Amino acid sequence: MPTKQELFEFIKSWIDGLSMIRTAYEKNEDYKNMALEFINKHYLFNEELVLFKPTLTNKTIFRNSVDDALSYFIGGKYSEDTGFALKAFESVTIDETNTIIENDLIAIMGILDFKLLSPAEHMRVAFTFILKTTESGLKIKIHHSSLIV
Repeated sequence: MPTKQELFEFIKSWIDGLSMIRTAYEKNEDYKNMALEFINKHYLFNEELVLFKPTLTNKTIFRNSVDDALSYFIGGKYSEDTGFALKAFESVTIDETNTIIENDLIAIMGILDFKLLSPAEHMRVAFTFILKTTESGLKIKIHHSSLIV
């Protein structure tokens, strides 16, 4: 069973992955491949079914495949997708976390506070990740997030 510390390390890895995609995009590098690696590292899409309700969806609400998740993170498949991972974040902090680690259930929920580079812009997001332990580490089985307004 994972520890609380491993859950927080997973969240940090997820946040760092967003930043790496943005950096690759800014440097004109292969950010699409970076986004695919991020998805494969953090989500179970290639192993089993995943439920994904991203933060900024309004028309196509759920993104339950690799292609749909990729569109959400870097844009492409749906017109509403502007690339969540391409946003210019100055910092992301996590707050008010709650965890459950018991038997086969691994869950973490909390608030991600995204401070954007534009002055006075910031986005508070409530999130829930239901995770599974795999040979390559923790991965997301269910992801739900929404804006706090």
